[in-house]
Amino acid sequence: MSRNAQIAGQAGISLGGFVFGQAARYAFNLLVARLLGAEYLGTYALAVATIQIAEVFAVAGLDSTLLRFINVYANDPQRQRAVIGSALKASFLFALCAFLMIAIFSGPIAELLHGRRLLQVALCCYGAALPFNAAITLSGYAVQGFRQLQPKVVAMHVLSPLLLLLLTLLFEYSFGAEAALCFPFALSAAGTFLWILPRLSRVTGTVPGDILSARFDRDMFSYALPFMGVSLLGMTTHWLDIVMLGMFTDTATVGMYHPAARTAGIIRSVFLAFSGIAAPMLAELHAGTDAREMERIFRMVTRWTVSIIVPATILFMAMPGTVLGIFGPQFLPGGTALVVLSASSFLQAAFGLTATVLAMGGYARLSLFNALAGLLLQVALNALLIPSMGVNGAALSNLAVFLLLSTVRTAEVRTLLGIHPFGRALWKPFAAGACSVALLAAASPLFAALAPLWAFAFAALLTLVSYLLAMLLLKLEEEEKEVIFKLLPFINKLKLR
Repeated sequence: MSRNAQIAGQAGISLGGFVFGQAARYAFNLLVARLLGAEYLGTYALAVATIQIAEVFAVAGLDSTLLRFINVYANDPQRQRAVIGSALKASFLFALCAFLMIAIFSGPIAELLHGRRLLQVALCCYGAALPFNAAITLSGYAVQGFRQLQPKVVAMHVLSPLLLLLLTLLFEYSFGAEAALCFPFALSAAGTFLWILPRLSRVTGTVPGDILSARFDRDMFSYALPFMGVSLLGMTTHWLDIVMLGMFTDTATVGMYHPAARTAGIIRSVFLAFSGIAAPMLAELHAGTDAREMERIFRMVTRWTVSIIVPATILFMAMPGTVLGIFGPQFLPGGTALVVLSASSFLQAAFGLTATVLAMGGYARLSLFNALAGLLLQVALNALLIPSMGVNGAALSNLAVFLLLSTVRTAEVRTLLGIHPFGRALWKPFAAGACSVALLAAASPLFAALAPLWAFAFAALLTLVSYLLAMLLLKLEEEEKEVIFKLLPFINKLKLR
């Protein structure tokens, strides 16, 4: 199978998992918002933000490192198992340390974020999930290094959010609101870990004995440290608006902002679906000094990503009140934030592969510097804008940072590797999107008379259908045709008749 079809096929699996996972997480947020209110949703968001930042220390940059080292030792299965075992063993120990630190300092953290005792309890309960989540992440990346993305996608984006949603419903109706908020997080992580462990052994050959007997791999950990810094800064940047809203406001304000951030994050998830399978290919091509093919993959994945995210970006920016109205009327003030965050997520998705190219191209320290500069800028902007503008200030800071990072990373990739993401066909999704915007604007008076859910459904249908028709009229590229005929061979047979 060609690289085009392999990327499309694996990204299709990934995107399907992301869609399901986003739907499950969206349903969870809707459940908390509708049943428990903005304050509980804000408590959840602040606890998750703290835990996911701590999880970066547990993973310690070994996720991206595994992708590279598994490909470097492609002809040495024994060395592959050794690096996987070493990474999992170290990560488990790091996760235990992180859990203990959170449990010890949960009180001061909750006080800093203006949370009640419920936030302190949630931090301790969520911290118990750290060893499981770290193991799930590294197991998924290890399997991904062998070009099999499905187990990782199922574990992280299907099973985990589905278990979280189902357990939350069970605890809500069996034990009450506080139990539903606190306990399902760790239980869903434990269940997901038990599911992925045998898949890790089957795909990579790594068994529990390899993990227990693994030794410290100096080369791997030396390479991983910059990635840990990049991941830490990236995760902190991702959650910084939530955390600083908690520092400057309260949990209810965080809860009002969180649906806008979660909705806009759907756009960014498309990039994650493609980058997951493209990353090891880019690492392999760079190691083989095949710059021309590396640039072709870079441009193709960027075009595919942009083509998919344009309709969602249009919907979220054109109908923010309708989208947030699904959560309840108290979340409508976050409409402006949703527009700004959607623009920010579009930049992250459209230019996100530049960071992947830098990392897989061996520029880990430069990636670290980029992430550090972005974080410092966002801290300064949040401190300046949140006290005066609230949730809109947090969203605007986010947009400014990713606009700058997108520009800088694109220039760095062009200068250092001599490649860029702008192919000649990149204008087509923007032209098709402009047609959809015009139709949506013309039909907007009709949607005003409908309930928010129906208005959003019809607007989504109109946008998607008009966009797809416009893309077909503008004609598919040969790469898209190759993928379609490869993955859907019956279309080719019908064409030949």
